[in-house]
Amino acid sequence: MSVMADVETFRRIPVFSACDPVHLQVLAFSATRVSFETGEPLTEENEPANAAYLILSGETRLSSLKDGPVGTAGEGALLGEVAMIGGRHYALTTTATEPVSALRIERELFMRVAREFPQFAATVFRSLAARLEQSMEEIKATRSEFEKARSFSNT
Repeated sequence: MSVMADVETFRRIPVFSACDPVHLQVLAFSATRVSFETGEPLTEENEPANAAYLILSGETRLSSLKDGPVGTAGEGALLGEVAMIGGRHYALTTTATEPVSALRIERELFMRVAREFPQFAATVFRSLAARLEQSMEEIKATRSEFEKARSFSNT
């Protein structure tokens, strides 16, 4: 795959969709192309999130120690970005269910691009803030539905 094809893959991810293509070119050019065999973990729950992974091909299983399998992720998915940016631990284990090709975006690389290109950092931050706000609205709506159900069952 070419750098420009990788940039287009980045642009399909909501957190990067409004970013300047030049900034994404730097990220794509500097990221490391990695491969995983079936059964090999990309991320492991509770491990430090030193990198995010952009899946270029293949399929993965997402699982947690508490809940077991919780979903899948394939081509075009970005895994571990919030934990990587925030310097946190991975929330899930991601395991290849078939051969996977990905771009590994090291935290150090991502933060350097953010420092060198403040507009990139601001755009990503706005996108993440909007995603958080949407999640909070969904939580509020769910809470409201539970409260309605609880008050209905008490009558």
